[in-house]
Amino acid sequence: MAGIIFALTISMGIPLMSLVYSFYKKRYIPFVLGVLAFVVSQVLIRIPILQYLGENSTAYLMFHAMQPVLFAIVIGLSAGIVEELARFIAMYFFMRQRDWQSGFWFGVGHGGIEAVLFVGIRAINLLFLPTAIVYSTDFFISDTERFFAMLLHIGLSIIVLQGVVRKKFIYIFLAIIIHGIVDALIGIIPLYVPQDSVLIVLEVTIAIIALAVFNYSLWIKRRGEVL
Repeated sequence: MAGIIFALTISMGIPLMSLVYSFYKKRYIPFVLGVLAFVVSQVLIRIPILQYLGENSTAYLMFHAMQPVLFAIVIGLSAGIVEELARFIAMYFFMRQRDWQSGFWFGVGHGGIEAVLFVGIRAINLLFLPTAIVYSTDFFISDTERFFAMLLHIGLSIIVLQGVVRKKFIYIFLAIIIHGIVDALIGIIPLYVPQDSVLIVLEVTIAIIALAVFNYSLWIKRRGEVL
């Protein structure tokens, strides 16, 4: 049960409190745009396409089985492409507030809705099940990952915003590569790491990359490059 409460705090509490605070900071538009960028790119486009291929394409299933590493790289890059292009489109065409704070709130919205949809809703459902105690410990790991994923999304949003402000697509390309690498590693690491250690290795890897990207965003803030 403690794990589920922890999950609700991270994956529901932080996004909801952030939404409220974004209104106070007058950055609710970047926050909402971040939410929409994720929902449109992943929930409405990428995930349905992958589900359709998984159910109807023999070539897709054979590719997954015969070339698992290459498959993980392609799937990871697909996430990077759709999400980072969605970030770029939302910022370039719809976001008029282009300071560092706006990029930050965009990332919180993007990562926050991902946490709500992928972990928070499941935690709420399990909270009312008699077997919830069996699964609750899983949430300590999954929600620690969600926290670092939010930091990663903040950092990636700042990188994309930097590209928008400086009018250089190289930054969007960089965000796509970083995002693709992270998602690819999620599929590759379990292929080579023992089962009893894979979760720890995955979480540490994601945490290191997320902290590095987030620290880069803080460096950008100190330099005042996103105006």
